[in-house]
Amino acid sequence: MSASIEERIAEAVKAALLAAPQIAEVEGRVDRAREDSRHREEGESINISSEALAVKSLSTAIDDKELTLNVEIYVRGDVWETRADAIAVQAHTRIMRRNYKGTDSIALAQLRLVDGDWTSQDGDQTPGKRTMKYAFRYLAMADDITTQP
Repeated sequence: MSASIEERIAEAVKAALLAAPQIAEVEGRVDRAREDSRHREEGESINISSEALAVKSLSTAIDDKELTLNVEIYVRGDVWETRADAIAVQAHTRIMRRNYKGTDSIALAQLRLVDGDWTSQDGDQTPGKRTMKYAFRYLAMADDITTQP
């Protein structure tokens, strides 16, 4: 059974972030929907999580969908925002330039960075998180979440 279009998009983003050459600071530490806390020894990492799915009916057979994914960049160190920015620049380029139609068989109508935020915590080697929110817009069949028209 095929995965939903939403799952395939999230996996495509993960694949883009893991593609060679790897993002040096992350070294392959890219997770999907990770909920447990990160330990200092783990180093910098990225987590991809689904935030929302908006659906508009275009007809009885076709829906216009917009999936919002969070790309969370976890870093530790001084200045943590600068460390997170170096990873964000590389991640953004990979996400925006991926050939979703050719590589993943997903026809996107639009892809854009729609929001972002920065949060930090007290502690040695200040831990911080930069979140970038991406909106993936596409058409899907109303009666089958795995298929596009």
